[in-house]
Amino acid sequence: MPKIIDIIINRLKSEDEESISLALDKIEQLTDVTDADKIALASSLTQLFYRDHVGMSEMISLANRAEKQITRFGSVLIPFLIDELVNSDAESCAHLGRVIAVNGANAITPLLDAWNKKRADQYALINLTQALAYFRIPEVLQTLPEMLIAAGSDNFQLSSNAINAIGKLVVRIDPNLFDEALRQQMFDASFSHLSDSHSLVRMQAARTLGKLMEKGLLTNAQQEKLRAAYSAILGKDENNDWDDAYIVRHEAKRYLPLLKTTPTSVAHYQQSFRIISKRELCAKTFHYIIEAPLIARKLQAGQFIIIRPHEFSERIPLSICGWDSEKGEIEVVIMSAGKTTVQMNEMNEGDCFKDIVGPLGERSHVRRYRGTCVVIGGGFGTGAIIPTARDLKALGSRVIGVVGARSKELLIMVDELEAVCDEVIVTTNDGSAGIQGFVTNALEQIIKDEQRVSHVLAIGPVPMMQAVCELTRPIGIETMVSLNALMVDGTGMCGACRVSIDGETKFACFHGPDFDGHKVDFDQLTKRQKMFVAEEKQALETL
Repeated sequence: MPKIIDIIINRLKSEDEESISLALDKIEQLTDVTDADKIALASSLTQLFYRDHVGMSEMISLANRAEKQITRFGSVLIPFLIDELVNSDAESCAHLGRVIAVNGANAITPLLDAWNKKRADQYALINLTQALAYFRIPEVLQTLPEMLIAAGSDNFQLSSNAINAIGKLVVRIDPNLFDEALRQQMFDASFSHLSDSHSLVRMQAARTLGKLMEKGLLTNAQQEKLRAAYSAILGKDENNDWDDAYIVRHEAKRYLPLLKTTPTSVAHYQQSFRIISKRELCAKTFHYIIEAPLIARKLQAGQFIIIRPHEFSERIPLSICGWDSEKGEIEVVIMSAGKTTVQMNEMNEGDCFKDIVGPLGERSHVRRYRGTCVVIGGGFGTGAIIPTARDLKALGSRVIGVVGARSKELLIMVDELEAVCDEVIVTTNDGSAGIQGFVTNALEQIIKDEQRVSHVLAIGPVPMMQAVCELTRPIGIETMVSLNALMVDGTGMCGACRVSIDGETKFACFHGPDFDGHKVDFDQLTKRQKMFVAEEKQALETL
């Protein structure tokens, strides 16, 4: 074994977070690693999954990095990883399950072999069902017969895990791949557990049945049967015999309205996208609250939507500035810049957008930092930083917000940002409010005043984000930016939103929209943003 491998393994055993981080950096630089070395490194990396995270604020992040490094080593690790999986604790099982799932079809047969060997070990089967729930490939359907058997186990943990895994696969696999017999089996197995003695099993059964309904896998008769069951759980039937467990009632309450209003198997996808409220923030810029319950239920900070106001309009990506999953509402800020955004801002309360797709993209880079976090919004970007600021604050980080605009009249959502930050600093180019100057002037002062700045997020015009990155680059402050590249489909298929990150091509809609600002090729981004200026101007003139 090379000396460098020994050094890395010894560093991974350390209790010092910085030493572990350096070891992970070294692994990223390794090339031509033998299979034996891969197994040795993976053995040490997996130990990070078992560490006690209490008092080690960055340990979760390090464990996630370790997870990504293990995936680099490929399918040679599958036997080792499965051996680890069947004996792991619940939290480590999640890490190991994700790593195994990355190997796709190569891992299915070894997992089934492990299932047969461990059939008498219910603890091992619990972990195996959890790992199978992370797969997104059709081949995983080979494991459904075993999971359906596990769903009938007397062990409530195995039963609930198996039913939960079935529900996750229903969401992740093409509905057309489930034949009629399999659909019936999944419905029967889940429905029978609505009366299980353990509330956790009942909750997973109610949830999986809801997912089966959402994906259009239930017949009308099954939907009616499920509607009656949810009504009973909520105490709305004639017998008034409802479930007293909140977690079960929560799932029934979540799905019953969809069953009541959707008599067919596809109508559950229909959302009105009705404008609930509209208010002017400043000239040509409006804040909207839109009815979109299925999107609101899944949103995370940093993600975005693509919206189309009319049947023949283009599709516009928009950042999310807030949402209410209980009310089924999302919030966006729309600034009139081109033809489509002008058309959007001509709509009023009660009007409905033609369609909205989302949530799209990856969630923001969020964890608890030892030092101060600074979130910077320029113009329309102010709304977009609010969800991430809220999450950073909730994790216990100190958060300072910076809002920049050309003048006082163009400042937006300062009050909303103040509600989720420890402090907010305003800058205006003309000095009509706050500090006269740019957001970088405020950031320079924060870096001087704060004991340590650990993280910066900047969202807004490309020149502003680039200026922030040039300021933080020499002093090594982690800086994320949200790239508003030109988009078409929003799923990574068309390639229109490609950006260069550290010399590699990435897609802003799929890999982003947040990226390490120090690795972004801003010159290329700026050029691509100007590709259709003439066409945009021409379209605007046709209004």
